[in-house]
Amino acid sequence: MSRRLIIAAALVAGLAGLAGCGSATEPGAAAAPAPALAAPSPTDGGAAEALRDRYAATGSLAGLAEKPENASEQLDSDGVVCGRPLPLLDRRLVVSTRVFGTPEGTPAGEFVEIAQETVVYPDEATAADAVRQVFDVLEACERDEEAGQMTTGHTAGTLPAGLGVPGRTVSATMTLSDGTRFPHRYGCLHQGRVTQCVAVWTRSAADTGTWFERAVTATATGLRTSKG
Repeated sequence: MSRRLIIAAALVAGLAGLAGCGSATEPGAAAAPAPALAAPSPTDGGAAEALRDRYAATGSLAGLAEKPENASEQLDSDGVVCGRPLPLLDRRLVVSTRVFGTPEGTPAGEFVEIAQETVVYPDEATAADAVRQVFDVLEACERDEEAGQMTTGHTAGTLPAGLGVPGRTVSATMTLSDGTRFPHRYGCLHQGRVTQCVAVWTRSAADTGTWFERAVTATATGLRTSKG
């Protein structure tokens, strides 16, 4: 889902590079400094803020690091999902995207990429309908292919209990042109006019599920405590 929904095309290149390269430093070389983290923004949502806080407190990969080069105020989408148009995407008012991930050269077993997108619609009904339309299409989608990247096996899932806001989620597997596979989870929550979607890729379905639950729980907390 590179240009569709929440992931910018730049992410595809990043995933391909991560999957194919080894350590980012030569043996004995000093490790690169950790990326700087921007101050929390009132629009970037619960997952972004919670992940930043964890990283700042621990300095470990468990908290991940934000990739500011992927931040965008424009939804990188042609309004098509799995070959079907979604005209409600044209009714968005504000879009912001945040991307977090492990550094280049991270071992495959530790790799994780998380993206979160916040979309504000004109009213609550439009926001709810946008989520409904997107997931109705995804759940019926057998295969979505673009730029040599294929996502298959879309299956409706269950969100963690106790989120306190409505939403839907699907799981799938993204396969790059070189055959590298990334189990994928995608979910959207909405409250008032605001919709927040979270996408997670790792190299194993179990790790993807763990990180997705963390991210979507943080996102729900942000939605419940914000005004939309």
